[in-house]
Amino acid sequence: MSTDGDGIILEQEQEKRRWEEMNEDCLANAFSRTGMKSLLLAIPFVCKSWYKASLSPECWTCLFFPDYVPTPLLVSTVEEIEMGPQSFGTFYEKFIDEYGIDKSRFSITGFVKLVVGRSKGKATELELPMYGTKAALRYVANVCPLLRHLSFQDDLVIFKHSRILPQVIGKWKFLESLSLRPRLVVNDEQKRDGNCWTRYFQELLAPDILSRNNVLERIIAQIGTHCKHFRQLNLIQTHLHQDGALAIANFLPHLQIIVAVGCIIQRDSISTIVRGCKELRVFYAKESTGFDEDGRQTGKVVLEDCVPLDRRLFMRDLSSATLMRNFVYYRLRMSGQ
Repeated sequence: MSTDGDGIILEQEQEKRRWEEMNEDCLANAFSRTGMKSLLLAIPFVCKSWYKASLSPECWTCLFFPDYVPTPLLVSTVEEIEMGPQSFGTFYEKFIDEYGIDKSRFSITGFVKLVVGRSKGKATELELPMYGTKAALRYVANVCPLLRHLSFQDDLVIFKHSRILPQVIGKWKFLESLSLRPRLVVNDEQKRDGNCWTRYFQELLAPDILSRNNVLERIIAQIGTHCKHFRQLNLIQTHLHQDGALAIANFLPHLQIIVAVGCIIQRDSISTIVRGCKELRVFYAKESTGFDEDGRQTGKVVLEDCVPLDRRLFMRDLSSATLMRNFVYYRLRMSGQ
């Protein structure tokens, strides 16, 4: 008899604890851990209370945009040059379908503004999609004053919006880390076995080509001038010349972590950085090669040959799991000082 009574009480308690009636702040806290895909394509369609909670700025503090893949970028005939993107990647196709958007009117600029606008200025982490625009980048710079971590995936030289990164990066006064992937990547699907750039892609390109190092140096100079909390620089598939190393040493003396993946690094550049960045604790180099002052490739970067014994805390060619474990250990150790 008591068991039946307990069962009735349990059912009553379950009825009282309905998910849709949960406190909105609790829902927002839970939703903030789900990611952009769930926040746009799943959670809002469960019930009205979940939709309302998903609009909380707390859900949008960490913004990692899914891969934006406008296809095609290259076409095989001149007649196809005026062709706009026929698809944008799996996530964006689902977003367009779910919200009944006319595909011909979809733009990555509008999408970035929509998502970033939901943060209400509280975004602290941001990974921008590739093939962005000047309007989108300027908007992000103006409405995300609390940004601490930025990942910029587009080529630093050939795109119009990449050229204004040195102009706007100084607006993020609290920036702590920056990831740069400064080389153009076009996948097989975007190529379509063609050799002519579409008009859509041509409109993204800068009218002239600057030195890649010049753009990187200007970015570093602005960070050193305006971002006093900056501590980590991630470089992917970058040529790190002596001029770039000098800029890092001169403008980022408090840098603590450098991650170089798939980079070509001049031997003297490492010594220059280590001498100038007195607080450097980690230099992680993976799949990177070196070259001497005459441009001759010297093979795999050997960090130990370039750095004094008392400054060595390096990680080279480690697995992702090992890298993360060592990095977490390092951060915990530093926070305990």
